[in-house]
Amino acid sequence: MKPTPSPRLSGSLSSRLFGHLGDMGVVRLLVDPAGSAAKDGSIAYRTLQRARGWYDETRSSTFRLNMAGRTMVFTQDPLVYKDVLGSAQHHFTNSNVFRSMLRSFVPHSVIVLKGDAWSRVRKIAMRSIAMQTLDTLPRLVGHTVDKLVARQLRETAEPHGDTSLTIDPSEAFPRATFDVFHNVMFKWDPDTVSDNPTSLGILANAMAIVAASGSRVSLPPEWLWHRLQQDGRAFDAAKTALRAQTLSFVDARMAAFEGANASARVTDDDVSLLDCMLVAAADGNLSKNELVDQVLTFFFAAFDTTSSSLSLLLNHLAMHPDVQTTLRAELKVAFPGGCHDIASATIDALDRCTYLTWVVDESLRLAPHAFGISRTCISPCTIAEYAFERGDVVLVDTTNISRNPANYGGQTDLDTFRPDRFEHFGLNKAATMPFGFGQRICPGRKIAVAELKVFCAYVVTGWSLARPPGLPFLMDISLGLGVKKGYGTLVWTPTKG
Repeated sequence: MKPTPSPRLSGSLSSRLFGHLGDMGVVRLLVDPAGSAAKDGSIAYRTLQRARGWYDETRSSTFRLNMAGRTMVFTQDPLVYKDVLGSAQHHFTNSNVFRSMLRSFVPHSVIVLKGDAWSRVRKIAMRSIAMQTLDTLPRLVGHTVDKLVARQLRETAEPHGDTSLTIDPSEAFPRATFDVFHNVMFKWDPDTVSDNPTSLGILANAMAIVAASGSRVSLPPEWLWHRLQQDGRAFDAAKTALRAQTLSFVDARMAAFEGANASARVTDDDVSLLDCMLVAAADGNLSKNELVDQVLTFFFAAFDTTSSSLSLLLNHLAMHPDVQTTLRAELKVAFPGGCHDIASATIDALDRCTYLTWVVDESLRLAPHAFGISRTCISPCTIAEYAFERGDVVLVDTTNISRNPANYGGQTDLDTFRPDRFEHFGLNKAATMPFGFGQRICPGRKIAVAELKVFCAYVVTGWSLARPPGLPFLMDISLGLGVKKGYGTLVWTPTKG
């Protein structure tokens, strides 16, 4: 057995009180949460940024941090993380911090559940997703983008005929993915992209929950949540309102299914994901509370994750016009009618666009929304000669694993957005894990990737993307990795022809 190395501490008072958290400015965060986060980003992002230096300092691919008295083990060593997520997974569970955060909102979520309950609910979730057709996504995404652009033109178009649009992803993309999700899940269009006031209220509740949840996940010691959670009442009110809204949809669909042959209903291409969930749960193995919580789990996985991933993807393209040109040429051959053809396409047709797949894979490799896979040790074990104790938090550092030359044939430009790297070296799914790994991998990943492909294809075909001159590209972590608010602005200019 060998000791797990730990980076040096500065010896300051804050480091003596809070360990490595103290050296990352947690005291400043406690005193001035908004100012500290605006200047330096979240604690989670600061930790991620420091990780590479700590690997070098400890000369180890696995190291241990003192996070205000709680042990956190970072690893990019496949001998460690493959066992943590695979053969030794019975010694670990989903991060207690993440599980506790979700339990406060969706106590019956498949992410929170354990054992037989987890297996039962996950089986139903997987079955419902398998039933759901994705071929309505292109039309739905195209319609959503067109409405978004129409609103932007009404609000910002220059009187002299300049049709370039300045898009703020932090404002526009949550609306777009919110609308797409509700169309897929309920066959209901909230139309937030067109400023529907009632729907904007629901979206505001969702955004409040995302913000509060993100600050909780970013701080490993749970007692810090309460010090920083000044919006507890707002969170509770938003949670109650969003849950009531979801329950009303579920009750309406359940009433429609009563007395009908539920299985016969899922024969049309235009059924909702909720319809599929009701059929999958028709044997009575899913309570109403469990059903509502799975809908809400899908919602936050599809809405916030896809919005952030879309912002990262389009910003990567905006910074690499050569990649845009290559992608646009491929799409022109596959869909000569442009956006109209893409909106009428099948997902299989989009999947046959090789370069489009490379572009999406490269963005997910370079900046995965799920920046790490966190596990809590529940029973002592030894992996690759490292000892893990009960309560240790292990972070599988997927962001740095994806940038490690050892995982991509010795390539030395893994900090660069270069989709054609996959021409000669395929995506390493044991190193690039944007949706998790193993049994706990995200069940909705197929829907998420399909939605990203459609958005990307439709937007790149219709518009050339750029960023404002002089604006730095900065990232941060809220609920997941994304573009820092105010630093992801995009300029869309209609393409010719």
